[in-house]
Amino acid sequence: MPFPSTECEVSKVARFAVPIILLRATVVALHGAAHRILNVEASPSQTLFIAVFIIIAPLLAGILIWKSARVAGAVTLAVSMAGALVFGLYNHFVLISPDHVLHVKGEPAAWVTIFQTTAALLALVEAAGVVAGIMMLKRGDASV
Repeated sequence: MPFPSTECEVSKVARFAVPIILLRATVVALHGAAHRILNVEASPSQTLFIAVFIIIAPLLAGILIWKSARVAGAVTLAVSMAGALVFGLYNHFVLISPDHVLHVKGEPAAWVTIFQTTAALLALVEAAGVVAGIMMLKRGDASV
């Protein structure tokens, strides 16, 4: 695929990436609230992973993209979102535990639904984040 010919074309994916990061931060906050309310606790190693790959790295990627350090931002975005996607898919949809969407329990019941919904939304938004980071690198957006 050839490199984009105008600055407007170059920045399209970058302008798409930042809203993905902000939307994901909102969903992460809501999902985290559901974790707390339903007493679904993470292990110390999971907590470290969550802090680095799920909270800090995507926000850092957004700052780097916004500040035109787009190669670093695109790589950080793709890697952090891929790590978060694998982590979330495994913990929410594969591993049978209190963190699994079909096994989570608690009250109020509405928070179970919020937990399940935000787990699915995170998977979708993280997949979009991986794609955006890769597209920025592939299309040349990261070189601007």
